[in-house]
Amino acid sequence: MNTVNSRITPPNPNYETCLECRAKLLIYPGEMHPDEVSAILNIEPTQKNIIGDRKTNSLGRTREVKTSGWFLSSEDFISSKDLRDHIDWIIAKLDACREDLKKLQNIPGVKMTLSCVWWSAIGHSGPVLWPEQMKALADLDLECAFDVYFFPEE
Repeated sequence: MNTVNSRITPPNPNYETCLECRAKLLIYPGEMHPDEVSAILNIEPTQKNIIGDRKTNSLGRTREVKTSGWFLSSEDFISSKDLRDHIDWIIAKLDACREDLKKLQNIPGVKMTLSCVWWSAIGHSGPVLWPEQMKALADLDLECAFDVYFFPEE
């Protein structure tokens, strides 16, 4: 990451106000099988859902998959509490397949987003993005969604 003197929030893998965070690229391939997404991008997902498969959740409930999905998550690969590190990991994975990602984005029925989840450790504050992440996501034509969780003090 670049360091500009005017920036308030330097990179910090121990981001004090964050309990946990992750970034996940969500691709919903429409009529396409998730394995076709892997072939187009030349990347294996960290998870995929295939229509008709049966999935059991942590509560033991089983359901049939209604919508196929191809997912690439930083969760098991980046331990940093700085969301920028998680986003940078996703961006680095996509860097080699930029043109293929553009092709995929132009296939009718394909939908995608970068989903970021951030849990507050102290009940306030939030994640920070630098222009480098914003520019890289814009260059990839990726929207970025945030789920931010604040737990009340007990």
